[in-house]
Amino acid sequence: MAKIQFPKKEEQSCYLDPREGFSNKSMPFEVRRDCLTGHVSRILSFRRKYPEVTISPELLEASRKICPFCPERIASSTPDFPPDIIPEGKMKRGSAWLFPNAFPYARYSGVIVLSQEHFLYPDQFTVDVLKDGFVLAQEGIKRITLSRPEFQYSYINWNYLPSAGAGLYHPHLQIIVEDTPTFSHQKVLEGLGRYSNDGDFSFWEEYIVEEIKIGERYIGRQGEVHFISAFSPRGVFGEIIFLFSNRRSVDEITEEDWMYFSKGLVKVLGYLKGHTPSFNLSLFSGGLRGSGSRVYGSLCPRMLIPPWNISDINYFEKLHGEVVCVVSPEELAGSLRTSFAQAPDHSVQ
Repeated sequence: MAKIQFPKKEEQSCYLDPREGFSNKSMPFEVRRDCLTGHVSRILSFRRKYPEVTISPELLEASRKICPFCPERIASSTPDFPPDIIPEGKMKRGSAWLFPNAFPYARYSGVIVLSQEHFLYPDQFTVDVLKDGFVLAQEGIKRITLSRPEFQYSYINWNYLPSAGAGLYHPHLQIIVEDTPTFSHQKVLEGLGRYSNDGDFSFWEEYIVEEIKIGERYIGRQGEVHFISAFSPRGVFGEIIFLFSNRRSVDEITEEDWMYFSKGLVKVLGYLKGHTPSFNLSLFSGGLRGSGSRVYGSLCPRMLIPPWNISDINYFEKLHGEVVCVVSPEELAGSLRTSFAQAPDHSVQ
């Protein structure tokens, strides 16, 4: 029996349906538990419709007029790093800029503006725009850890659109560098530690082998980067996991790796354009410097639920720590496999 298992329990709830003369109706659902962290998801079978989401030109123009990330303001309206960390204050690569976060969540916190364009829909991001942004984020992390070597936990994050927590429409990443892991990262590291204590066993390697063998949630591969639909998602509309299979920390990721990751991400974003246009993304690095450590991450699609723009976060997630998911992980993987097969690679705009 494989050491990695995917535990789930099938349940059903019954009620008398007034829409069908108060006849008995049964609604099935599943309770799934992540084998690494213990996270619980409840997978529902509700029918759903994805509305077409557009941002009004008037709103975008109003936000552009005061946007500090637009080209005419970015040099003068954004802060500089202290000279002992980045002597030049800001860093630039292609159309991407890196500077400190004026509203920091951590001691070392930075922002990477991805594009000169004030707004891009998910399917408008190109491989080169994304790659330049991630390479610049990596370089910023390297600069910080070079001057502060005890800060070895690093994260690259993205809130896309206000419905996912973005403060501005202008597309941007955020980096965090810490001397301790975040809570989510700590749970993963604890799980990896339990598996590494169980003989000669690498969780991430076995996880990929199992998902490929099962074939239900494995989406595809770009270079050494794997894309998988999470068995126990942390998002209402599912979760897509990324794994850099041979990279133990972010400083080991090559520019070619970023190119392949960006190619896969472009395919994912192209799919999201017609489904759930906003999202949260994070990449995690640090801890367990041995063979069990890998750079990993995930993307959770987000949206305000029509017709009343209901939040996709409710009491189950906020207060009980369990996620109610209305998308089957296997269904999500199947749709994304089609997108991976059909979507062309994008080059420079």
